[in-house]
Amino acid sequence: MIFASDLDQTLIYSEASMGPLKPQEQTVPIELYEERYISFMTKRAIQLLTQVTASMQFIPVTTRTVVQYERIFVFKDTVRPNYAITSNGGTILVNGQADEHWKQTVTAAVARSSAPAADIKQHWDRIATPEWVLTEKYADDLFYSLVIVRDKIPQPELDDFRAVIAELGWNLSIQGRKIYLVPAALSKGAAMLHLKERLGASHVIAAGDSLLDESLLLAADEAIAPRHGELFKHYPKHPHITYTQLPGIYASEELLEQVLERHSYRNGTIYEKKEGVV
Repeated sequence: MIFASDLDQTLIYSEASMGPLKPQEQTVPIELYEERYISFMTKRAIQLLTQVTASMQFIPVTTRTVVQYERIFVFKDTVRPNYAITSNGGTILVNGQADEHWKQTVTAAVARSSAPAADIKQHWDRIATPEWVLTEKYADDLFYSLVIVRDKIPQPELDDFRAVIAELGWNLSIQGRKIYLVPAALSKGAAMLHLKERLGASHVIAAGDSLLDESLLLAADEAIAPRHGELFKHYPKHPHITYTQLPGIYASEELLEQVLERHSYRNGTIYEKKEGVV
């Protein structure tokens, strides 16, 4: 059995995204960037993820680049997954090393079905201004990652832009302070299905919060999404996706408990919640 999960705002949270904390709650830093801790989990969530990893194959799935993924030290010190999917499905890491064959497969698929990145950039430059676009990055030679001022987005222009690039085989997703422009062929779901076949797994539970996770969740046998996410805003009810009751950082605890419960059910056992810390 595989548990394939998005990271940011699904399993791990920045201070801005974690939401209200319970009294006396102590979060655990799990990512260091420029000598500052920028991502966190609750102690309970780390304990639950450790249980998950001991029970099944845990595969982190993220739009982060390899370098950004490698900053998350909880995956080196505490939870050590054998596989990870980064760059929105563009890279598969096997024991920390990139699978070159998969990278070549993705590059060929993107070239066949999506317009060149330079064409998308030309359309983007027509609507982007310094007033609301702070930084632009072409990540891993695969997709655009753009830091924005969200409340200054020219929404009609962005909606028109989204429609234009969709015709060119590209998708747009807004996550917090970032916009991602991603070739449609660059898919978390495709990478996960590749690993499912490679590992000979019969069942996948997936979790994710954004539209970039939609392919991952739809390709899985069971799907869970945090209530606070982009997916919930677009699909308040979904025939395939179960939403958590809790938003914010506690959604990670809830969805991990659901994963353990479903794993126990499939194995004919009863999952017993255990309080405690790692």
